Amino acid sequence: MLDTPNQFEEYVIKAEKKELIYFLMENDFLKREDICTLCNNPNSLVRHKNSIDGLSWRCMNVKCKNYKKYASIRKNSFFHGFNLQLKDILRVVIKYSYFQQSYSIKNSLDISKSSVNRILKKLINNIPDANYEKQKLGGPGFIVQVDETMLNFKCKSHRGRSPNNRTDALCIIEFKNKITRCFATIINNKEAKTIIPIICSQVLPGSVIHTDEHKSYSALFKNGFTHATVCHKYHFINKHTGVNTQAIESFHNELKLMIKKRKGVKTACRKEFLREFCFYFNSRNNFFHSVIALLKSH
Repeated sequence: MLDTPNQFEEYVIKAEKKELIYFLMENDFLKREDICTLCNNPNSLVRHKNSIDGLSWRCMNVKCKNYKKYASIRKNSFFHGFNLQLKDILRVVIKYSYFQQSYSIKNSLDISKSSVNRILKKLINNIPDANYEKQKLGGPGFIVQVDETMLNFKCKSHRGRSPNNRTDALCIIEFKNKITRCFATIINNKEAKTIIPIICSQVLPGSVIHTDEHKSYSALFKNGFTHATVCHKYHFINKHTGVNTQAIESFHNELKLMIKKRKGVKTACRKEFLREFCFYFNSRNNFFHSVIALLKSH
């Protein structure tokens, strides 16, 4: 795999169609072999002038009912369902991998807006949920910070926020000199019965947790956590204990900057947006390769 987005995009632009197909097969983005569904014999990779890719799988077993029938090389791959050149699909994905916004991608490529949206939607649907139930946040040497934030944005009148537009999210970060992992999820309310089970499912028992003084967090101690607080009404760092939530506030700022860059996120899309943002944040040091790996998650 080529090391940077620019290197990969340059290769994709210059590569001949057949060369690119072989590259995608060698790197497991397309199947290297195909089996006939009727005779169970391997299909042959042959030229196919009526295929957008110029190559197709074909059954060559004369005794099979599928004899000489073609099958797309895109079958069971990320590329299936798109009537676009492979290099065009890849360029959309590559541009996304270096943080180009969708409107900018549309402006830089000779591809329709609807096609770009479909590619990005399929890519984002492949992003896994940030779920740490099997490898929980926190533990010795780490501090966990928890806070809620609103995902809504100002109305067009710029006179505040519509109550119908409000969405709250619970955010959890693991910290050791820097944020190492993050988790975020939509919550219907800020009650303890909503928040505490989420924290328990994601954070290792016995972990040190820093929060503000919201009453819902008072039950953390009873659930086996070492809990310390800071009162945001008076200060952002507890001058007696040094307890703070500065790391998660920084996380919130980056989250809201992303919302601002997108000129807001529709209410119905906010759960998906949180999943996408956590994926970006958790893999930001290797985002290009993490995005390209999503092409194998079909």
